[in-house]
Amino acid sequence: MAYETYTGVVAREVDTGEADRYLTLLTVERGKLDCFAKGIRKQNSKLASQSGLMTYGEYQLFQKADRYILTSARALESFHDIRADVVKCAYAAHILEITRDVVAEAQAFPEALQALLNSLHVLCYRDLAPEFVTRVFEIRILSLAGFAPVLDRCTICGTPVQARDSLGAGFSVHGEGLVCGGPCRGQASGRVAPISRGAVRAMRYVAECGAGEIFGFSVSKAVSGELANIVPEYLQYQLGKEYKKPGEAERYKAFERDMIKVMENGRAYGRRGGQ
Repeated sequence: MAYETYTGVVAREVDTGEADRYLTLLTVERGKLDCFAKGIRKQNSKLASQSGLMTYGEYQLFQKADRYILTSARALESFHDIRADVVKCAYAAHILEITRDVVAEAQAFPEALQALLNSLHVLCYRDLAPEFVTRVFEIRILSLAGFAPVLDRCTICGTPVQARDSLGAGFSVHGEGLVCGGPCRGQASGRVAPISRGAVRAMRYVAECGAGEIFGFSVSKAVSGELANIVPEYLQYQLGKEYKKPGEAERYKAFERDMIKVMENGRAYGRRGGQ
């Protein structure tokens, strides 16, 4: 039995009993750890404000046999502004879910935690589209986890290829990356998506740059659309799981657009009525 302090992010919370909660922490020191937070949902709990979902902090755990119990917490960053935006919340939940899936139990993976924190920080404090932030994170986490796509040669014949060259190169979303045209394109399993040089350069940059530089570039609307057409399906194929949170974000965005239209129509009708 011992007390240990870990630095990490609350990646999941599951309520249990009348006032308790199980938390999943993604820690720098020991990867993914599940712990029990007794009484955290009580009104006077000191743990609640310091260990909410997405909170990055220091967490003291008491280990008893193979079970961890949360005894104290100190928040270092709560990413509060994400919580105030339902669309950002949905994308943040998606990012957290992916990180939980690639970080193993009790095995340190600090690079994955760094990518998570960078992405949450950008979602919270920078004016970048949540969809773009999510695509960048997905590319980075795949690369860190050993699933980086091949972006310099055909994955079937090995010939160096240029995206959208005269041979009609594309990206095999159910394969390992680029494929050249002709017979290789026909041999690729699953869908082969068109891909431009700009999209290839963007993916290579995110996969190969330094940890603090993954958001140090911008892309055109067209390239952003290509990444949205390629990366989520490639990620789901590589990790063997369907991720539904981005769909929730799109529904929230559609609802917001509809509400804005309703409000604008209402104001326009009011102006006409007053004339």
